[in-house]
Amino acid sequence: MPLLYFIQQLINAVQISALYALLAAAFVLLYGVANRINLAFGSLAMWSAYVTITLITLLLALTSWPLLVVIFVGGAIAVVNTSTVGFVLHKTVISPLIRQRSQAMLIATVGVAIILEETMRLISGSKEIWLAPVFVTPIPLVTSDIFPIQVTTIQLVVTLIALATVIGQISLMKRHRFGRLWRACSEDLKMAALCGINIQLILTSSFVLAAFYAALSGTLISLLYGSASFGMGLMIGLKTLFVAVIGGMKSVGGCLIAAFLLGFFETFWSAYFAIEYRDVASLMALTFLLVLNQDGVRLFGSAFSINRKNDHYN
Repeated sequence: MPLLYFIQQLINAVQISALYALLAAAFVLLYGVANRINLAFGSLAMWSAYVTITLITLLLALTSWPLLVVIFVGGAIAVVNTSTVGFVLHKTVISPLIRQRSQAMLIATVGVAIILEETMRLISGSKEIWLAPVFVTPIPLVTSDIFPIQVTTIQLVVTLIALATVIGQISLMKRHRFGRLWRACSEDLKMAALCGINIQLILTSSFVLAAFYAALSGTLISLLYGSASFGMGLMIGLKTLFVAVIGGMKSVGGCLIAAFLLGFFETFWSAYFAIEYRDVASLMALTFLLVLNQDGVRLFGSAFSINRKNDHYN
């Protein structure tokens, strides 16, 4: 039984790791070209989770559509809605402040995160909303009278979508023209502009794509766990920011590895230790890894520094 239980936790760890990697990719996309950290991505994921559950609940009550169609339509509308919110955020907050010192955009995105959370808190009446379990029929992987190993359909679908998106992003960065232009801007923004690259287009595209990843992660989280809370964005955003820094703020592949480290740590802590201390233990472990990774320490410090000599725009 201990071995079967351990294997089940390995499977569980993959799904949460994939979600962390998806949201960490959003941080990487923006920081790579702008050298700025956006602290509103966690709140965008929260917004998408709320919209997803609300729409699915309404569609189930008002239509006779099949459950799969309802989930697809509700999730797609939520992702589009949240991506649009992200685009408006870029035009109204990010773009005007992109040439200012890093703290200007940092503080502004904190304010945006608070606005999104408080708006959703007022709409929901400070209540956590829930979604009835969907596609939770277990798929047996190992049959055993002692402890069967299994996975549900929704777990499998969510994990595959998240992993496929992250792996697709890695491939995009390596092989597509956008990836080459993004890497050029990441290396030297001024030189990229001198070479004729439309850096404003790359910046806008990067942020819209990052907002899409944040929206998709929120939708997948709501489908997997069946709940959304107006305060969930803070912890999700903080953890994935640590993941992005440890993995390298300009490497989606590095963030994928760091996300798996966090996902496995959280899963096994919840399985073998007191689950109420999971977040505390996770943040302590992330801090410890950050201290061991001196490049990460310098990166984290420079991201929040007032006088940044390596700033693209200074």
